[in-house]
Amino acid sequence: MRIDVSLRVEQGAVFRLGTPPVKIRSEEFFHESEGRYETTMISLAAHTATHIDLVNKTKRLTLDRMIGKGKLLDVTRITGLAIQMADIKDPVRIEKGDFVFFRTDWSKFLGTKKYYLHPELSQEMIEWLASTSINMVGIDALGLGIGKKHRQYDRYLAERDVFVIENLANLSAIPTQEFTVYCFPLNIEAIEAIPARVVVETQ
Repeated sequence: MRIDVSLRVEQGAVFRLGTPPVKIRSEEFFHESEGRYETTMISLAAHTATHIDLVNKTKRLTLDRMIGKGKLLDVTRITGLAIQMADIKDPVRIEKGDFVFFRTDWSKFLGTKKYYLHPELSQEMIEWLASTSINMVGIDALGLGIGKKHRQYDRYLAERDVFVIENLANLSAIPTQEFTVYCFPLNIEAIEAIPARVVVETQ
């Protein structure tokens, strides 16, 4: 079974506060060899919808990092916004090279002010993820941290060759804790964050 865990890019969406909303519009153009034609123009910030934070604009993701084993950590039982190691329900063994997805179910608040007041991982959790040499870590929220911690966490992990996938969705539909991840970012040069389509496959 294949499950799409990435968000749909929609007209008017805003993810990173302060950036302009997504624009999807049809425009008419002309060229003497093409004649007059209409095509869709898309304008969006790099941190829109589901994307990978590279942090370093010169960094490139190799193909071998786009497919791998995934592990799901259910942290939906947290009572506040701080996610601690003790909040993981039914922990699964995390191994080198894994994709690790944190399920908070916060994507249900997408389009509301509450989406911006999402849970965040503790510093202990971030250091643990880095120490296990995982491939990427994803969350169904705006990021792993709030405010300045958002950038600090992304930078800390990127410096240790671990990248963050933000704004995942539909993690509640994954029936198992282990699965295969297919994560394909767009091939765009000199960019610090890349929109991506993420799909998981279960047996």
